[in-house]
Amino acid sequence: MIAFIRTVQTMPGKIGETIAWAKEVVAIAKRGTGKESEISVSFGGAAGQMAWMVHYDNAGQVEEAANKLLADREYLAAIGKASGLFAAGTIHDQMWRRI
Repeated sequence: MIAFIRTVQTMPGKIGETIAWAKEVVAIAKRGTGKESEISVSFGGAAGQMAWMVHYDNAGQVEEAANKLLADREYLAAIGKASGLFAAGTIHDQMWRRI
């Protein structure tokens, strides 16, 4: 089992707008990949952090999903709406393997 995790720091005052945007993107991604994404926000430590997590059976499914999303015009248009929501240089992707 592979967990794909993306974290980001939102811009000050943008958390509500970012949550609404994230929910829109997650719905579009689910239609395109069939995978459910979890959205989380920090409530301890640095304020305004968000994370998305998606579970896959293997790394090949991660690549397959990424390819589907990069070919999805609706997804790419939604991603384009993110301008100004995140602090520069704070998007981090990780993949974790369950043992």
